[in-house]
Amino acid sequence: MTLSDLSDAALRQALQTKLDQKTKPLGSLGGLEALALQLGEILGSDAPQLVQPQLVVFAGDHGLAARGVSAYPSDVTWQMVENFLAGGACVSVLARQHGIALTVVDCGVRHDFAPRPGLLDYKIAYGTGDTVEGPAMDALDCERAIAQGRAIVKGLP
Repeated sequence: MTLSDLSDAALRQALQTKLDQKTKPLGSLGGLEALALQLGEILGSDAPQLVQPQLVVFAGDHGLAARGVSAYPSDVTWQMVENFLAGGACVSVLARQHGIALTVVDCGVRHDFAPRPGLLDYKIAYGTGDTVEGPAMDALDCERAIAQGRAIVKGLP
């Protein structure tokens, strides 16, 4: 399913009308208005409500990072995952403050994690390839990663 599959002109117009009738200048909420429209379309309602919201962090290492294009080396990725799970990262704090469940998905971190609540192991490989040398992933791994991402999102409460 793509976002274009969710296109419903009447619903989009109803959502936009509700936003425009709020006591504020038209378009003044910028990206939040676009997000509100998208959520309404995804949920199929002009009065969308989030029930059991989830914040999902997909973590993996990219082979290109070894070339120094990232602010941090790949060895930091697994440490950040540990920090997410321990509740010390900003994303963890925001989720906790707003009552949002946090799930971390290992889809390619160069590290083996001990199983625990809040961590899903969907590792395709230990990182991707270096795109300077060739494709980051072959077509089969790419398709598998996309299918797993969809399955994860659909399976969360």
